[in-house]
Amino acid sequence: MVRKKWGVLLVVHGSPDHRGNLHALEAYARLKDRLGGEIPLEIGFIEHAQPSVDDSLDLLAEKVDGVALVPLLLFDAGHSKNDMSSYIKRARKLHPGLEIIRDWALGTDQTVVSLLLEILPPIEDNVRETVVIVGRGSLDANANASLFYQGRRLWERRKGTLPLFSFISVTEPRLASLLDSLPTDRQDRLVLLPYFLFEGVLMDRIRNLGASYREKNAFSGTILVTPPFGDHPVFLDHIANRINRLLRTGKTPMPRWPVVHSDESAEQLTLTERES
Repeated sequence: MVRKKWGVLLVVHGSPDHRGNLHALEAYARLKDRLGGEIPLEIGFIEHAQPSVDDSLDLLAEKVDGVALVPLLLFDAGHSKNDMSSYIKRARKLHPGLEIIRDWALGTDQTVVSLLLEILPPIEDNVRETVVIVGRGSLDANANASLFYQGRRLWERRKGTLPLFSFISVTEPRLASLLDSLPTDRQDRLVLLPYFLFEGVLMDRIRNLGASYREKNAFSGTILVTPPFGDHPVFLDHIANRINRLLRTGKTPMPRWPVVHSDESAEQLTLTERES
């Protein structure tokens, strides 16, 4: 029996800021090196940049027997739950002989917590610290809940004071409002921890809000904004391992999302994905 040749498509959101797309392309190049060139690897952007997911899928379809779609997304929200299905349906229609499998977003992956521990400064007994975890924000309640879940796991391993949670857009609590309510006399170090993969306009907004907090409150302590982690070696090693596991097993388990509320459409979507 002839062994099938597989390729991998890295699905990335894309940014209106070229720096974010360049950052994603740098991570893609490093990931390619980790895979050793043995596995055809392409990148496709959901929006704002080229090549598109569809174009990269078509390109891979000409060279391989099967494609593994690997979303480089933080949480399973609209892009992971809806767009991925659309890409798969289109590709199966245009390339009927192509076998397609998929992975899910990172979700509550423990490895992300491990790399955040490396990014954060060590706790110092004589330094009063406030850590604010900043998510992008989503219309998907389970995706938002996953940020809180990951933050709690981070605290369980790091300890210190309990982190605060905020979002930069879409939902509450917003980072700007949280910073307005934060007293300056109870802290020596303010750490803003963006839960982001790549650079872009939202990272700039977070940095600007940190600078504004210092200026408005005449804060004399340390303000640290940690970098996005999409190119972190621990992260890239883990994605390479996930890719190899997906190709080895031919499937990935359905994620277990923190359940915030029952939603019939979301439940139906899960069934559709399971069937595909």
